[in-house]
Amino acid sequence: MAETITAEQIVGAARELGQEEFTRGDVAAKLGVEKPELKKGFRQAIQNGRLEKTRDDEENTGHFRLTE
Repeated sequence: MAETITAEQIVGAARELGQEEFTRGDVAAKLGVEKPELKKGFRQAIQNGRLEKTRDDEENTGHFRLTE
């Protein structure tokens, strides 16, 4: 059974990336999981105001940044 990735883990991994902007794929690679496993945690982090979407690139990939 897949481990549930929390908003806290996502924010921590994003911080460790050391990038101003990042994608779900960047965070998934950092945590060693597949992107679909991040869905609930990403949604929670956005709803809690810890992440915000900054843009979609030409391939429609969402880019995010930390708000804290």
